[in-house]
Amino acid sequence: MNRIILKDTCMSRVKSLLIAASLLLVTGRGLSQSVIPGTELFQMVKLAETYRYIPNLSFDIDIRYTDSLDVDSVIEQVSGNYKLHGGLYYTYIDSTEIVQGSRYSLKISHWDSVISVRDRQDYPDVMNMPVTDTLYWATFTQGITLTNVNDSVRTLKIRFKPGALYSSYEVRYNFKTFLMEQVKCYMPAGTPGVDPGSFPSGKGLITFTFSNYSTAPVSGAWFSEDKFIVYQDGQFVPRPDYTGYFVETNITQ
Repeated sequence: MNRIILKDTCMSRVKSLLIAASLLLVTGRGLSQSVIPGTELFQMVKLAETYRYIPNLSFDIDIRYTDSLDVDSVIEQVSGNYKLHGGLYYTYIDSTEIVQGSRYSLKISHWDSVISVRDRQDYPDVMNMPVTDTLYWATFTQGITLTNVNDSVRTLKIRFKPGALYSSYEVRYNFKTFLMEQVKCYMPAGTPGVDPGSFPSGKGLITFTFSNYSTAPVSGAWFSEDKFIVYQDGQFVPRPDYTGYFVETNITQ
Protein backbone atom coordinates (compact mmCIF):
# COMPACT_ATOMS: atom_id res chain seq x y z
CA MET A 1 0.00 0.00 0.00
CA ASN A 2 1.62 3.27 -1.04
CA ARG A 3 1.84 6.42 1.08
CA ILE A 4 -1.10 8.20 -0.54
CA ILE A 5 -3.42 5.20 -0.19
CA LEU A 6 -2.51 4.65 3.47
CA LYS A 7 -2.73 8.36 4.22
CA ASP A 8 -6.21 8.59 2.72
CA THR A 9 -7.24 5.33 4.42
CA CYS A 10 -6.10 6.50 7.84
CA MET A 11 -7.54 9.99 7.52
CA SER A 12 -10.87 8.77 6.27
CA ARG A 13 -11.16 6.09 8.95
CA VAL A 14 -10.08 7.56 12.26
CA LYS A 15 -13.36 9.15 13.36
CA SER A 16 -15.60 6.26 12.55
CA LEU A 17 -13.21 3.93 14.33
CA LEU A 18 -13.85 6.03 17.42
CA ILE A 19 -17.58 5.57 16.91
CA ALA A 20 -17.29 1.93 15.86
CA ALA A 21 -15.15 0.93 18.80
CA SER A 22 -17.46 2.73 21.20
CA LEU A 23 -20.44 1.02 19.59
CA LEU A 24 -18.81 -2.35 20.12
CA LEU A 25 -17.99 -1.91 23.78
CA VAL A 26 -20.29 -3.88 26.04
CA THR A 27 -20.88 -3.84 29.76
CA GLY A 28 -20.31 -7.53 30.48
CA ARG A 29 -18.88 -8.85 33.72
CA GLY A 30 -16.29 -11.56 34.28
CA LEU A 31 -12.78 -12.08 33.02
CA SER A 32 -13.79 -13.15 29.54
CA GLN A 33 -17.02 -13.60 27.67
CA SER A 34 -18.49 -13.90 24.17
CA VAL A 35 -21.16 -11.46 23.10
CA ILE A 36 -23.83 -12.19 20.51
CA PRO A 37 -23.86 -9.31 17.98
CA GLY A 38 -26.89 -7.07 18.44
CA THR A 39 -27.85 -8.15 21.95
CA GLU A 40 -26.32 -5.06 23.55
CA LEU A 41 -27.72 -2.53 21.07
CA PHE A 42 -28.95 0.03 23.57
CA GLN A 43 -25.75 -0.13 25.62
CA MET A 44 -23.64 0.19 22.46
CA VAL A 45 -25.50 3.29 21.33
CA LYS A 46 -25.05 4.86 24.75
CA LEU A 47 -21.32 4.12 24.71
CA ALA A 48 -20.94 5.53 21.20
CA GLU A 49 -22.18 8.85 22.53
CA THR A 50 -18.99 9.16 24.60
CA TYR A 51 -17.16 10.29 21.48
CA ARG A 52 -20.09 11.73 19.58
CA TYR A 53 -21.35 14.16 22.20
CA ILE A 54 -18.61 14.65 24.78
CA PRO A 55 -18.51 18.38 25.67
CA ASN A 56 -14.75 18.69 25.16
CA LEU A 57 -12.06 16.18 24.27
CA SER A 58 -8.60 16.44 22.74
CA PHE A 59 -6.12 13.66 22.06
CA ASP A 60 -3.24 12.57 19.86
CA ILE A 61 -3.15 9.50 17.66
CA ASP A 62 -0.27 7.52 16.19
CA ILE A 63 -0.96 5.15 13.27
CA ARG A 64 1.50 2.42 12.30
CA TYR A 65 1.28 0.06 9.35
CA THR A 66 3.24 -3.19 9.79
CA ASP A 67 3.22 -6.92 9.26
CA SER A 68 1.05 -8.59 11.90
CA LEU A 69 4.03 -10.47 13.37
CA ASP A 70 6.95 -8.14 12.59
CA VAL A 71 5.51 -5.09 14.33
CA ASP A 72 8.92 -3.43 14.74
CA SER A 73 9.42 -3.09 10.97
CA VAL A 74 7.20 -0.10 10.21
CA ILE A 75 6.09 0.19 6.59
CA GLU A 76 4.50 3.58 7.20
CA GLN A 77 3.65 5.76 10.16
CA VAL A 78 1.55 8.91 10.50
CA SER A 79 0.38 10.93 13.48
CA GLY A 80 -2.44 13.33 14.14
CA ASN A 81 -4.46 15.31 16.63
CA TYR A 82 -8.19 15.36 17.38
CA LYS A 83 -10.43 17.93 19.00
CA LEU A 84 -14.09 17.07 19.75
CA HIS A 85 -16.81 19.34 21.02
CA GLY A 86 -20.42 18.22 21.33
CA GLY A 87 -20.73 16.59 17.90
CA LEU A 88 -18.22 18.90 16.19
CA TYR A 89 -14.69 17.71 15.48
CA TYR A 90 -11.37 18.75 14.01
CA THR A 91 -8.42 16.59 13.08
CA TYR A 92 -5.06 17.10 11.42
CA ILE A 93 -3.42 13.91 10.16
CA ASP A 94 -0.29 14.04 8.07
CA SER A 95 -1.11 16.74 5.50
CA THR A 96 -4.90 16.77 5.75
CA GLU A 97 -7.32 18.66 7.98
CA ILE A 98 -10.88 17.41 8.51
CA VAL A 99 -13.50 19.67 10.05
CA GLN A 100 -17.09 18.99 11.04
CA GLY A 101 -18.55 22.42 11.68
CA SER A 102 -22.04 23.62 12.47
CA ARG A 103 -22.96 23.84 8.76
CA TYR A 104 -20.65 21.66 6.66
CA SER A 105 -18.04 18.92 6.76
CA LEU A 106 -14.73 19.91 5.18
CA LYS A 107 -11.65 17.98 4.10
CA ILE A 108 -8.63 20.14 3.33
CA SER A 109 -5.93 18.19 1.54
CA HIS A 110 -2.73 20.19 1.53
CA TRP A 111 -1.05 17.36 -0.37
CA ASP A 112 -2.97 18.16 -3.57
CA SER A 113 -4.48 21.58 -2.67
CA VAL A 114 -8.13 20.49 -2.60
CA ILE A 115 -10.93 21.57 -0.24
CA SER A 116 -13.91 19.19 -0.27
CA VAL A 117 -17.23 20.54 1.03
CA ARG A 118 -20.09 18.21 1.89
CA ASP A 119 -23.19 18.12 4.04
CA ARG A 120 -22.73 18.14 7.78
CA GLN A 121 -23.18 14.63 9.18
CA ASP A 122 -25.41 14.02 12.19
CA TYR A 123 -23.53 10.74 12.75
CA PRO A 124 -20.06 11.28 11.27
CA ASP A 125 -18.45 8.30 9.57
CA VAL A 126 -15.03 9.70 8.76
CA MET A 127 -13.20 6.41 9.18
CA ASN A 128 -15.66 4.46 7.03
CA MET A 129 -15.14 1.33 9.12
CA PRO A 130 -17.41 -1.47 7.84
CA VAL A 131 -18.33 -2.53 11.37
CA THR A 132 -20.59 0.54 11.62
CA ASP A 133 -22.67 -0.99 8.82
CA THR A 134 -25.29 -3.23 10.44
CA LEU A 135 -25.61 -5.36 7.30
CA TYR A 136 -21.84 -5.92 7.29
CA TRP A 137 -22.02 -6.72 11.00
CA ALA A 138 -24.76 -9.31 10.54
CA THR A 139 -23.00 -10.83 7.53
CA PHE A 140 -19.37 -11.02 8.61
CA THR A 141 -19.07 -10.95 12.41
CA GLN A 142 -17.97 -14.34 13.68
CA GLY A 143 -17.52 -13.62 17.36
CA ILE A 144 -16.73 -11.08 20.06
CA THR A 145 -14.62 -11.67 23.17
CA LEU A 146 -14.37 -9.23 26.06
CA THR A 147 -11.48 -9.59 28.53
CA ASN A 148 -10.65 -7.65 31.68
CA VAL A 149 -6.99 -6.57 31.66
CA ASN A 150 -7.15 -4.92 35.08
CA ASP A 151 -9.65 -3.03 37.24
CA SER A 152 -10.13 -0.27 34.65
CA VAL A 153 -9.03 -1.65 31.25
CA ARG A 154 -10.64 -4.21 28.96
CA THR A 155 -9.75 -5.66 25.59
CA LEU A 156 -12.49 -6.26 23.05
CA LYS A 157 -11.67 -8.68 20.20
CA ILE A 158 -13.94 -8.88 17.16
CA ARG A 159 -13.40 -11.70 14.66
CA PHE A 160 -14.77 -11.64 11.11
CA LYS A 161 -15.59 -14.44 8.71
CA PRO A 162 -13.39 -15.24 5.68
CA GLY A 163 -14.06 -12.81 2.86
CA ALA A 164 -14.42 -9.73 5.08
CA LEU A 165 -12.15 -6.74 4.50
CA TYR A 166 -10.66 -7.14 7.97
CA SER A 167 -10.03 -10.44 9.69
CA SER A 168 -10.25 -9.01 13.22
CA TYR A 169 -10.11 -5.96 15.48
CA GLU A 170 -8.62 -5.63 18.95
CA VAL A 171 -9.80 -2.65 21.01
CA ARG A 172 -8.12 -1.81 24.32
CA TYR A 173 -10.08 0.77 26.33
CA ASN A 174 -10.77 2.17 29.78
CA PHE A 175 -14.23 0.90 30.70
CA LYS A 176 -14.67 3.59 33.36
CA THR A 177 -14.20 6.50 30.97
CA PHE A 178 -14.87 4.59 27.70
CA LEU A 179 -11.81 6.17 26.12
CA MET A 180 -9.66 3.99 23.89
CA GLU A 181 -5.97 3.34 24.44
CA GLN A 182 -5.15 1.27 21.37
CA VAL A 183 -6.91 -0.36 18.42
CA LYS A 184 -5.43 -3.02 16.13
CA CYS A 185 -6.99 -3.78 12.74
CA TYR A 186 -5.80 -6.96 11.01
CA MET A 187 -6.32 -7.43 7.29
CA PRO A 188 -5.48 -10.32 4.94
CA ALA A 189 -2.46 -9.71 2.72
CA GLY A 190 -4.69 -10.35 -0.29
CA THR A 191 -6.88 -7.30 0.45
CA PRO A 192 -7.25 -5.07 -2.66
CA GLY A 193 -4.69 -2.26 -2.63
CA VAL A 194 -2.35 -4.17 -0.32
CA ASP A 195 1.03 -5.48 -1.50
CA PRO A 196 1.07 -9.11 -0.28
CA GLY A 197 4.86 -9.19 -0.52
CA SER A 198 5.06 -6.73 2.35
CA PHE A 199 3.46 -9.20 4.78
CA PRO A 200 5.32 -12.51 5.23
CA SER A 201 2.85 -13.52 7.94
CA GLY A 202 -0.07 -13.24 5.51
CA LYS A 203 -1.69 -10.37 7.45
CA GLY A 204 -1.20 -6.62 7.55
CA LEU A 205 -1.73 -4.68 10.78
CA ILE A 206 -2.83 -1.07 11.32
CA THR A 207 -2.26 0.00 14.92
CA PHE A 208 -3.93 3.12 16.31
CA THR A 209 -2.47 4.36 19.60
CA PHE A 210 -4.28 7.12 21.51
CA SER A 211 -2.55 9.44 23.99
CA ASN A 212 -2.66 12.82 25.76
CA TYR A 213 -6.38 12.82 26.43
CA SER A 214 -7.68 16.14 27.77
CA THR A 215 -11.18 17.34 28.64
CA ALA A 216 -10.15 21.00 28.84
CA PRO A 217 -12.45 23.43 26.98
CA VAL A 218 -11.92 23.43 23.20
CA SER A 219 -12.28 26.74 21.38
CA GLY A 220 -15.06 26.92 18.82
CA ALA A 221 -12.59 28.44 16.36
CA TRP A 222 -11.28 24.93 15.62
CA PHE A 223 -14.61 24.02 14.00
CA SER A 224 -15.16 27.14 11.90
CA GLU A 225 -15.71 26.50 8.19
CA ASP A 226 -15.16 30.22 7.56
CA LYS A 227 -11.45 29.80 8.19
CA PHE A 228 -11.15 27.89 4.91
CA ILE A 229 -14.02 28.92 2.60
CA VAL A 230 -16.62 31.60 2.03
CA TYR A 231 -19.87 31.40 0.05
CA GLN A 232 -20.21 34.22 -2.48
CA ASP A 233 -21.92 34.71 -5.83
CA GLY A 234 -23.55 31.29 -5.54
CA GLN A 235 -20.39 29.27 -4.97
CA PHE A 236 -17.75 28.36 -2.39
CA VAL A 237 -14.38 30.04 -2.80
CA PRO A 238 -11.21 29.55 -0.73
CA ARG A 239 -10.08 32.12 1.79
CA PRO A 240 -6.93 34.12 0.87
CA ASP A 241 -4.68 31.77 2.88
CA TYR A 242 -5.83 28.97 0.55
CA THR A 243 -5.63 30.80 -2.77
CA GLY A 244 -5.02 28.25 -5.53
CA TYR A 245 -6.88 25.43 -3.77
CA PHE A 246 -9.58 23.74 -5.80
CA VAL A 247 -12.97 23.65 -4.04
CA GLU A 248 -14.91 20.43 -4.61
CA THR A 249 -18.57 20.78 -3.65
CA ASN A 250 -20.75 17.80 -2.70
CA ILE A 251 -23.73 19.51 -1.08
CA THR A 252 -27.06 17.70 -1.43
CA GLN A 253 -29.20 19.43 1.18
